[in-house]
Amino acid sequence: MIEPGALLAWSALALAVTLTPGPDTFLVASHGARGGLRFGFAAVAGVLAGAVWYAALFGFGALAILAAAPALFTAVRIAGALYLAWLGVQFLQRALGPPVPERTLQTPTMARPTRPYTLAEPFRHALLTNILNPKVAIFYLAALPQFASGPSAPSIGVLLIAIHALFGAIWLSFIAFAASRARVIAWNRILLRWLEGAIGAFFIGVAGRLAIAQR
Repeated sequence: MIEPGALLAWSALALAVTLTPGPDTFLVASHGARGGLRFGFAAVAGVLAGAVWYAALFGFGALAILAAAPALFTAVRIAGALYLAWLGVQFLQRALGPPVPERTLQTPTMARPTRPYTLAEPFRHALLTNILNPKVAIFYLAALPQFASGPSAPSIGVLLIAIHALFGAIWLSFIAFAASRARVIAWNRILLRWLEGAIGAFFIGVAGRLAIAQR
């Protein structure tokens, strides 16, 4: 099994990565602010499902195949860039589009919007953002072999990914709660439009960097 010192070092690295703002953080915050706590938690669940995906890939050695196959890596990279760009456009459309009528805002005392907005949407956004982002796979490929080696490497790697996912669940749940509370205390449509505009620009920027990245 893994040495306590190595486990502590990985935990520190995983915590630092978790606290670094990225697409997951902004997705959870956006859905928490837009739909409330349940929608924020649905995005968190999508992030955790992505962690399960990577744990399975590492356990079965599929991540190494991704790294060793340039064409496959490029396909995933382009798909991820296109998906992030599409998400960014969606956020910008909501930010720059016509004002949302009062009756369509989802607050505890207001009616549901005419366009269905279900828990599946934030879950799907977060899951696909994770599994189509090869930078996540590269992080695990670069970092995990430093801590997981020998015959037990697959099981140790799954454990380390689970620790990273646990940190992510705690931190992102806090983000979802904070965003939902801000929404309940003082719902501000102008602030939400600025938030979604900033997130849209961020996602398009990430998509552009991902599209031109070589590795």
